[in-house]
Parts: sequence; structure tokens; C-alpha cells
Amino acid sequence: MVGALIDDYHFTSSQAGFIAGAEMVGVGIAAFISATIGAIWNRRLVIVVGATLGVLGTVAPILTAAFTPILFFRLIAGFGCGLMAAIILTVLGTTRNPDRTLGSYYFMSYISAALLMPLGVWTVVHFHIQGAYALTALLLVVTYFTAHRIPPTVAGLRGDVVSRQLPPFPMTVAVLSLGISVFFWVAIGSLWAFVERLGLQSGLTEVEIGSALTVGQLAAIAGALTASLMYARIDKAMFLAISIVLAMLSISLIGWGYSSHHFKLGVLVMNFSLPLFLAYLGSMMAALDSAGRIIGLSVTSQTSGMAIGAALGGILASHFGYVAIATMGVACLIICMILLAALSVYMRKQPANSSLLA
Repeated sequence: MVGALIDDYHFTSSQAGFIAGAEMVGVGIAAFISATIGAIWNRRLVIVVGATLGVLGTVAPILTAAFTPILFFRLIAGFGCGLMAAIILTVLGTTRNPDRTLGSYYFMSYISAALLMPLGVWTVVHFHIQGAYALTALLLVVTYFTAHRIPPTVAGLRGDVVSRQLPPFPMTVAVLSLGISVFFWVAIGSLWAFVERLGLQSGLTEVEIGSALTVGQLAAIAGALTASLMYARIDKAMFLAISIVLAMLSISLIGWGYSSHHFKLGVLVMNFSLPLFLAYLGSMMAALDSAGRIIGLSVTSQTSGMAIGAALGGILASHFGYVAIATMGVACLIICMILLAALSVYMRKQPANSSLLA
């Protein structure tokens, strides 16, 4: 869709990038609001409101070719999608087996994305950017028919329904777990923002890079399936550490390998590690806060981390070359391991919560 904005509306690369960035900003802001002050809101209503904003912010750009209105409406669409994302993750995190549930969720998400990709490309080719926006709006309309499946109340409330008193917000574990998420996505965001440049540096053509990234989706599906099957079979913190180590290995292969084979292997390892990290960090966050506020904030931490990573990666690449991106990524993942160790030590010192990481 970014490429279609450039081809159909003759936007510059910078303008198209701003529109894509506005969507991420909207997602992050909405998820933050939903997870903080919206913890006691009716979930079904939030989902419907989010879908409505998403549809309006997606249909409106069909009616105009001007940059500023499209930027504004895509910000609104991102805001609506952020509301839905925060609620959905909160609901999934409060299920009986969040490891398995989140793993299954990401498994279905990656399969859906893989199936949607050829349909989206076909739509852009035949109906241009307007068709792509229309397709996106139709997908969001489905939400109206499924919102009734979302539980309206928030798990973890204390007292009667009228007072709706939330349990105290666990600030220490929130800072540590969200810190893990931010630094992880800074590393990933910087890598994926320049993955094409890194592929060219490794001697691949653009077609070969695209093929490697496409095959990488199969590894992502395998990672999500692994997370759903391995629930409760290994310590959450241990599985999370494994996913971080795999991400570190993949960044090293992609950024430091200087070989087409290293790049391809790194892409596969990276895609395999992402759903593992998402599923087990989400499960851990759900265990740390029964009201689902921390896992709701994970959406904001992910979008902000990716945005920061892309910006820092560009600065480093311009001064020290693309190899510096991998160096920063590995450093960020080492910080993730330190924060994870600190979180594990802190939780094991809490008698009432000693089993949460298991």
C-alpha cells in the first residue's frame, strides 16, 4: 500500500513513510489509553468503536488524493486498530492457558497474513490504492459480527460490579517486562527497516530478498505452532530467553554474515523466534497483571520500539554503515536478557507470585 501511494498518488517516499508512521503512532497511542485508563471499559463497546474508527479512517482516503487528509485519516484508522489490538490481547491473556492461546492466535495471524498477501497484491494491481483501502475496510467490517464473542467485563476486578475496583498496578514488573518488549522491538525494528539494504550487502538481488522474506513466513508459522504446542512444558522465562537468543543469532547472521546463505538462514531464524517471543512474553505479562493492563501496554511498547529502532538504525547506518545496525540490535537484546534476569529474580522473591514465571 505504501508503494501504491507513491505510484498512484505520486507521493514522495517521505510522504508515504509519514503515512505509514502515522498508522503506527495511532495504534500505539490508542493501546496506551485503552490499557491505562480504559481497563474498566466495556470491551465489546471498545471493539465496536475501534472498528468504526478503522473503517472510517480507511474509507475516507478513497475519496481524496491529498496528502494531509490521508495522513489524518490513517492516524484515525491506526487509533481504532490500536483499541482493538489492546482489547484482544487483554482477552487472550486472561484465558486459562495463555501460552497455548497466544501461540494459536499468532499461528492463525501468520497464516491469515500469508493468505491475504497475494489477494492484496492482486487488488492493488487491478484496483490501485483505492481497492486496497476498500479491501481493508471490508476486513474490518467483519469485526461487527464477531464483537459479541468478546467478554464485556474485565478479569481481575475486585469488589462488586458497580465499584469495579481494579487490583493495584504492579509497577516494578510492568517496567521490567515492558522494558524487555521495548528493547526487543528496537532491535527488530532497526533490522527490518533496512533488511533490503542488508540483503543487498550480502550479495542477494531484490527478487532473492523478497523470496527469502516470503519463505520466512513459513518459519513464523512454525514458531507460532511451536509456542501453542509447548505451553506449560517449559518455564516461561526460559522459553523467552531462548527466543531472545534466537533473535540475537538471526541478527548476527543477517547483519554480520556478509553471505547470501547467512542472510537466508538469519531470516528463517528471525521469523521463527518472533512468535515465540510474542506468545511467551504475552503469557508472562498476563500472569503478572490479572486485569490485563500490562499486556495491553505491550502493543504500545512494540510500536514505539519499532519506530525508535528504525530511526536509530538510520542514524547509525548513515555514520557507520549497515553493520552498525546489527551491533545495536545485539546490544539491545543483551539488555533484554538482563531485564529478564532481573524480572525472574524479583518474582522469585515474592512468595505469593513465585509460580507466575513457571
